[in-house]
Amino acid sequence: MILVINDAKYGMGRTILFLVFVAMSLSGGWLVLKRTGNYDVDFFTKILGWILLIPGILGLLESLRILN
Repeated sequence: MILVINDAKYGMGRTILFLVFVAMSLSGGWLVLKRTGNYDVDFFTKILGWILLIPGILGLLESLRILN
């Protein structure tokens, strides 16, 4: 039998989601700022970085309850 004690106001799921959004934002920001010198690679990494960064920032703002 598994006993679940939920003393916190929020479950662990919100904390894990917050950490995922932080990781997405950091990795996306790193990819946006990364320079390799090869224009084709830079273009691809910037697109991938923005794809990770924008949802990461929006998720962080929702996790911190700045956006409702």
